[in-house]
Amino acid sequence: MPSTGSIDLVPGTEIMQENRSAKKALIPRPSQDPYDPLNWSTAWKLTVMLSQWLFTWISVTSALSIPPMFPLLGKEFHLNNNQLSLLTGITVITLGFANFIIVPLSNIFGRRAISLVFSVLIMLTCVWEALATSHRSLLAARAVNGLVCATSESIPVQMIADVFFLHERGLWTGVYFTGYFLGAFLGPVMSGSIAAHHGWKSFFWLETGLSAFAIFMLTLTFPETKYHRQPNTLAVASPGTASGSEESDSEKQVSGVADRESETLQPCDHVGSGRPSRHQYMPFRATDSRWKMFVIRDTWTPIKAFFNPIIFWAGLMLAGPANLVLVFCMTESVVLAAPPYLFNPQQVGYANFAFVVGALVGLATAGPFSDWVAARATRKNGGVREAEMRLVALWPYMVVTILSLILGGLAYQRQWAWGHVVVWGYALGGLSVTTVPTICIAYAIDCYKPISGEIMVVATVCKNFIDFSYSYWIFDLAHASKDGWVTPAMVIFACAVGPALFAFPLYYGLGKKIRVWTRHSDVHRMEEDI
Repeated sequence: MPSTGSIDLVPGTEIMQENRSAKKALIPRPSQDPYDPLNWSTAWKLTVMLSQWLFTWISVTSALSIPPMFPLLGKEFHLNNNQLSLLTGITVITLGFANFIIVPLSNIFGRRAISLVFSVLIMLTCVWEALATSHRSLLAARAVNGLVCATSESIPVQMIADVFFLHERGLWTGVYFTGYFLGAFLGPVMSGSIAAHHGWKSFFWLETGLSAFAIFMLTLTFPETKYHRQPNTLAVASPGTASGSEESDSEKQVSGVADRESETLQPCDHVGSGRPSRHQYMPFRATDSRWKMFVIRDTWTPIKAFFNPIIFWAGLMLAGPANLVLVFCMTESVVLAAPPYLFNPQQVGYANFAFVVGALVGLATAGPFSDWVAARATRKNGGVREAEMRLVALWPYMVVTILSLILGGLAYQRQWAWGHVVVWGYALGGLSVTTVPTICIAYAIDCYKPISGEIMVVATVCKNFIDFSYSYWIFDLAHASKDGWVTPAMVIFACAVGPALFAFPLYYGLGKKIRVWTRHSDVHRMEEDI
């Protein structure tokens, strides 16, 4: 094992073992407060995760489920394909940019208060969509719905960083992304079936009811997870407190980061046995007295983070597979409702089950696989973990992404049997979108944990801006090109696979060099302000 005194612990480099027999250290360091979210019992952590998972699922079904209803909306409002796709495009662009507001609000007022307020606003926008009587009204309702549903793209990631330790984040980030995209996949199944039997307005009334359920659920099961933790000692769990952790045999001096030259290993008595306090269940908290600082910092930090190569790369790696799937969703009605398939809205909705199957396979593999790959590399490295060790897990899923793009585009253009469209295009796309972003976003958060929310702002702005642009030209390009749907597929191929090539230099030294260059950035001290 390397001498700890000689290890340069830049952000993203962690000592995961105190000796060869010990298991995982607890990073970040929990306090001695039983109300610290890091100290909560497994049952409480799973409760808040399930609460945000369901809230995310409900929010996304509200925002991204209308493509199977395009034939009905087109007939009622006399819309062409570009106007119909804009009903999704306007939502995804507001989904991205709203996080510039939501992240500072969640730091000022807390995760719980913002989740509750925005769940009420989601319900009101669903009522507006159900009552819309014109294309302009529906388009405006869709834009506002995207604004308020944007909590699904930032607060869950902040919650994961609040509640879970470093070695757990790969799994739970994968769980979050699976919930997000299951909303995008199962929502069209619901909307297609309901619209076919009861009209398109009925789906939005269903979403109104689900949003009301989300308000009730968050009130009962989502306590505040934002917690100000003083930086002090590097903790290891006391025996019997947390599985996979144990007390070190002796205290050791560890080379620190920046101004922390050494940190003493101390046992934490409450890991795995804490619970939320009554105060954390208050619907609203006193406004943080540093609110002006949060407004300036959380507005400026995403802009600054955008120019960080690791964070920008992670955003592009989220955008590629996500936009692949969103393009499939935007085009499914146009392709499957036309000859030779002639699907009705309900059948178009059912095609989305292929996305679900792929997403579930991704949930079962991506997080645990990337954590296992990183843990194995850590053991080989004498217990010293580098953030880039996670990236090796990326390559099998990039192969899946490539297959989805190529085979899905060919199936569209050559009008293969519908089974080829849903298996090679949709199912492999669903697998890609819950795996590649899971690994890459977890990597960025490993490097810059204090700005996990801002990382998601950058990532969602990249994803949603690109997808918004697709809604303008994807149909025109397919119809104008002599190669038809193959041409847009190759454009998406460049956007999805091109950035993946940069994983090689990141893994082979560039990633750590960037972390060394940014080690003194003030973003690493932001955790102390939370």
